[in-house]
Amino acid sequence: MEHGCVRVHEGWRHGVRMVSARSVFDRMPIRDAISWNLMISGYATSGDVEAARSLFDDMDQKDVVSWTAMVSAYAKIGDMDSSKVLFDLMPVKNLVSWNAMITASNHNSRYDEALHTFQQMMIEGRFMPDEATLVSVVSACAQLGSAEYCNWVSSYISKSYTHITVALGNALIDMFAKCGDVGRARSIFDRMEKRCIITWTTMISGFAYNGQIREALLIYNEMCRGVELDDTVFIAALAACAHGGLLQEGWSIFKQMVEHYGIVPRMEHYGCMVDLLGRAGKLQEAVQFIESMPLKPGVIIWVTLLSSCIAHGDAELTEYVSTKVVEIEPFNSSYQVLVSNCSALEGRWGSVLDARKTMRDWGIEKTPGSSLIQVGTVHEFLAKDTRHQKRKLIYETLDGLIAIIRHSEHTP
Repeated sequence: MEHGCVRVHEGWRHGVRMVSARSVFDRMPIRDAISWNLMISGYATSGDVEAARSLFDDMDQKDVVSWTAMVSAYAKIGDMDSSKVLFDLMPVKNLVSWNAMITASNHNSRYDEALHTFQQMMIEGRFMPDEATLVSVVSACAQLGSAEYCNWVSSYISKSYTHITVALGNALIDMFAKCGDVGRARSIFDRMEKRCIITWTTMISGFAYNGQIREALLIYNEMCRGVELDDTVFIAALAACAHGGLLQEGWSIFKQMVEHYGIVPRMEHYGCMVDLLGRAGKLQEAVQFIESMPLKPGVIIWVTLLSSCIAHGDAELTEYVSTKVVEIEPFNSSYQVLVSNCSALEGRWGSVLDARKTMRDWGIEKTPGSSLIQVGTVHEFLAKDTRHQKRKLIYETLDGLIAIIRHSEHTP
């Protein structure tokens, strides 16, 4: 609540400053491109895109800075369609404008578009990518988890003799780890002349993400010998312990964080410990741990424990934890469906009907999940999807595969 008030106050202060700035701007007898661009950027920063666009449309001599500011302004509010239209209309582009469009696509989770924009820039051949370009592109590859893109970008960086800076190195480690090539991630880590706390954290998470828990803890122990630690790296280390089921090591790291480094645990640290206890089957201990927390447990804490209760078949605790989840987030469709499914697994059909009735009465609809697959480009699919241009061929192929499975002697 306190942080929200600070943001509102800062927004209000920025709004007041923009009113004063506009007053000065309107009284200026002569305005150059710099003054126009400063006003557009100011409105964009404050989130007033309409005011920024109004000024942009009134400009007689728009330059690349003006266009780029508006591209970023629309992207900031999530209007990527308007951002893309303006970008395509730009009469002149520079490297900053290309970077702005790539970064905008990343921030709006349009990673395939980010890579497509980068490819367009390379095809035009007027600008060589800089560190900012490559970090954005590598980050997009990491989010897509595409080995094809990863290899292509990695090959380009190697052939262009690009210096591996800390930011680029961190992005490459993350990319290779998420693509399953933790060996190359470690190679980048070892080659880096300088490292920051993010480098170590990313490497620990990379090993853990790929199931190499002992290697993750070796990196953590190495880091403890000469690096100033922050609270984020402990989240990575505790998460590694949780994934590996290393209860004793997890408790040791948690105590080390509090007692030796004097770091006050955040909700994420408590969540890792609940996950660790739950996966180890220490369900009652996990409940006691949650109820003794100095922070009020959020819904994610209880949902984490709920998964463990289901996995270990503890029906009584599953019902108790389900109640906690619904109490905290009664109108969250995903949690309502999760609780309903838990009740169904245990045969408590009355609870299933109650959950569905609550969703119906309150107009709660489940946000559909989606799957991604890369075949040339990245394709997204929802359940019973009818949007894809080749949907007829896709469904015919699926029906054919299902028919083969049903007639197979070794049905999965």
